Amino acid sequence: MKKFLSVLFISTIVLLAACGTAEEDASQGDTSEEEETGESVNGEDTLWQDVQEAGKLVVGTSGTYAPVTYHDENNELTGFDVEMMREIGERLGVEVEFSTMDFDGILPALRNGQIDIASNDFAITEEREEIFTFTDPYKFSYGSVIVRSDDMGHFESAYDLEGVPVALGSLTSNYAIFAENIGAEGTAYDGGVDAILRDIINENQDAYLNDVLVLHRTLEGFDDDSLAVAEQVKFHATESAFPMLKGNNSLKEVIDEVLQEMKEDGTIAELSQEFFGADASEPVDQDEVVSLEGN
Repeated sequence: MKKFLSVLFISTIVLLAACGTAEEDASQGDTSEEEETGESVNGEDTLWQDVQEAGKLVVGTSGTYAPVTYHDENNELTGFDVEMMREIGERLGVEVEFSTMDFDGILPALRNGQIDIASNDFAITEEREEIFTFTDPYKFSYGSVIVRSDDMGHFESAYDLEGVPVALGSLTSNYAIFAENIGAEGTAYDGGVDAILRDIINENQDAYLNDVLVLHRTLEGFDDDSLAVAEQVKFHATESAFPMLKGNNSLKEVIDEVLQEMKEDGTIAELSQEFFGADASEPVDQDEVVSLEGN
């Protein structure tokens, strides 16, 4: 197997992190009622006012999840979510200050007030909405798989993953939960996507589960036509948005207005084409995507 063509795609070590489940959220410790509601002592939400007074919006991101958030060949932070946030900050007239950290630390940092908002392709889930306020969704996608090209005929739908050994970036991701629910045999990797793809080629795994947009970008940087995305396998539709502390509606309202503007003027579609090679600004057809309870 040949190596990746660039550091960009090697950095997808934490590809699945952005769709982590509420299990991560539930393990982040207790906060006071005041922290969880996002309200000040007198009951008023002042976050947007605080951001304006400070002149900056502090954003938590990992910087290790290409093409969503990563460091380019010049070690400059970029990616779809990063450039989305920069555009939002410019339109709101505030500086965007990124605070990079491990994915597992982003939501705790949000709850502890270290950051104002998170930007790491966070999928909206009912469990997360109990703790956080989300902006309107800006990215729509679904899960798929990378398989050996010769085995493409074995995967006509997501149900064909039952009993199949599959590679995962994390055992706490939404994709891991889907794999469990569908009856696949999931194995989590912490050695990066290169190890995952090598094991698929060597037949130690039969498939790699992740966001279809990320999978396509991964293969673009991998010079081996023995692997392919099984386009017919579609599961776990996602809507991604920016989370903030529960009750921070003042910030949500202004960002939602900007997101609507960016959608109407084509900015979101343009950025998604740049980083994903596809327009991710429109909802996917739910009838074409397999969805299992709990995923």
